[in-house]
Amino acid sequence: MSRTTSDVKTGTLPPGVERRRRLRQERRRDRMIQLWRLTVFGSTATALGWLLITQGWTLRSTEQVQVSGSERLGTEAVVEAAQLSFPLSLLSLQPSEMENRLVKTLPVQAAVVQRRLLPPGLTVQLEDRRPVAAARRQGSTGVEQGMVDSRGHWMARTDAAHGEEPETGIQVIGWTPAQRQPLEILLKQRDQLGSALQTIEIAADGSLSVRTAGLGLVQLGTDPRLLDQQLITLRQLSRSLPDELRRRSGTSLDLSDPSKPELQMPIQPKADTTPPAKTSER
Repeated sequence: MSRTTSDVKTGTLPPGVERRRRLRQERRRDRMIQLWRLTVFGSTATALGWLLITQGWTLRSTEQVQVSGSERLGTEAVVEAAQLSFPLSLLSLQPSEMENRLVKTLPVQAAVVQRRLLPPGLTVQLEDRRPVAAARRQGSTGVEQGMVDSRGHWMARTDAAHGEEPETGIQVIGWTPAQRQPLEILLKQRDQLGSALQTIEIAADGSLSVRTAGLGLVQLGTDPRLLDQQLITLRQLSRSLPDELRRRSGTSLDLSDPSKPELQMPIQPKADTTPPAKTSER
């Protein structure tokens, strides 16, 4: 009987076969150990992540909200306008939605909201809307009193609770959103017209007119494409128009066509030249 047959009968294997069997067992044991380690590490990481999300990345008070960029608005105003309630998970907060809410609620032109994970917090950058002129418009319930900012946007008077009165004495009469862009141009160039701008009036048909201290009433018409040239002509006339013409009561300047400005004078009543009736004397 051969040796191999005797080894099998006695339960022993050749050295090469036995070595391969041990190697397979060791590799199987190593894989089990690695799988156990991965399971433990994965479970630990998941638990820590859940703990960090639910407990670590959480706003617990207003002290974790940092507001900058505004001279008038602070943390309390931002928290109230954004309707934040504590505790609040940072990951549940949507910065874009909060930005839109702040712009609609507060007197600001822009808002940038950023979440900070380490340490947990919220950073809010604001750009103030400053009222430049008093304004009024026709609303659903009648005439509404308000203000406009430097970009021509309407500001309700309730916004003044967070700010101040208009920085100029200019009056905007008949504000409409359709004329916001020409209004913005007029307000930005208000100090470059040759004389102080007093009123900006928007008629029902959309036509613009302004009143300045030096020229009185100036009609600009309805074509916003001519506005830049109209303002150039307005500056030139502020310097060149004789005082005796600009100071006459009832005089107005028509710049609807800035290449052909027209000075409109009030019609003077004709003098009565009818000779007095003769009376007879007796």
